[in-house]
Amino acid sequence: MKTNIISILLIFICLNSFGQISFESGYFINNENKRVECLIKNMDWKKNPTEFEYKITADGKIERGSLETTKEFGITGFSRYVMAETKIDLSSTDVNSLSKTRDPEWSQQKLFLKVLVEGKAILYYYENNGLIRFFYSVPDSAIKQLIYKEYIVEENQVASNYKFREQLWLDVRCVNSNTSDLEKIKYRKNDLERYFKKYNESYGITPVSYGKEAGKNSFHFRICPGLNYSSVKLHDLSFPGSTVDFGNQINYCMGLDVEVILPFNKNKWGVIFTPSYQYFNAIADYENTPIAVTIDYQSIEFPIGIRYYFFLSKDLNLFLNAMFISSFSVDFNSKFTSLGLDIKTGASMALGGGISYKRFSSEMRYYTNRELLNDYINKKTDYTRLSLIIGYKLF
Repeated sequence: MKTNIISILLIFICLNSFGQISFESGYFINNENKRVECLIKNMDWKKNPTEFEYKITADGKIERGSLETTKEFGITGFSRYVMAETKIDLSSTDVNSLSKTRDPEWSQQKLFLKVLVEGKAILYYYENNGLIRFFYSVPDSAIKQLIYKEYIVEENQVASNYKFREQLWLDVRCVNSNTSDLEKIKYRKNDLERYFKKYNESYGITPVSYGKEAGKNSFHFRICPGLNYSSVKLHDLSFPGSTVDFGNQINYCMGLDVEVILPFNKNKWGVIFTPSYQYFNAIADYENTPIAVTIDYQSIEFPIGIRYYFFLSKDLNLFLNAMFISSFSVDFNSKFTSLGLDIKTGASMALGGGISYKRFSSEMRYYTNRELLNDYINKKTDYTRLSLIIGYKLF
């Protein structure tokens, strides 16, 4: 199991490194305030970058821009990053490491801040290793952090510093607003984006938003019928060499595919949950004996994992899946009937790959061995499957 997990992680690390990240139309502004049109490697960064790669022409050499050489860079219609030398609160957000002071723990740093909403007032975003901070600027003012901090008070109770609401009231106050409007705002992206858009619109300015690619849904739901090519063997460890080979079967399976697209790396990654039903019924003899053994197995299992996409065109994609299947399943009182052995499954893994076109998809998926007699010490099984799964996306 450990080897399987390491192998899967290596595969997906390689995918992340060598996936189809393209150079796209963009620009940067250097320290001499010169705007340079170029092609920028669009990494759709989850963490705010400290550098970026660019080419002046499509066949030109790859060069790098950094915090030391660049005031701003952007990818046309997709993202904009501004270099700011500013104070950032580095207070821990881990509930086990919260400080006991209400005040921010400031550090002066150079950062590339991502522009979320642009207008009379600008909202910026910063993320690095779980640390999330929002910044803002208004005309004739430097970029400042919006302050929110959780801290420990007496008896290990957690309190919060909501200074950012006061900052919004003083510097980014919507026309005809009141303090009760600000009390509803939480320190999170959706709330602050919505507020900054509202502020700019209240002054007759149409805000520009950057973020998720237009037209990309973040949630998908598929029905997935298919065929299993399965095999089962039973080993009696009390009698070395005693094996029941139930052979191979082709039978049907039915499942669902629930997918949440992650909002980074250009929508190439998804988290998937694929509950599915399968069965295996057979009768076979103990090896070299006339004793017959029957297996009556039905199960609903609940794989969860990750999916990586290779976008070939707007409608045509390749994808790879890696999934963990816990020991929890619905086994419908399944058993090896003639031996009186109740089936209790163990954990396993699955790897798959396929192609999708518009609403339809097709996948080949290999399941590693899933122990069917997890509650028994002297009985072991080999249960493996190769599945062909057809999917239809409802939304």
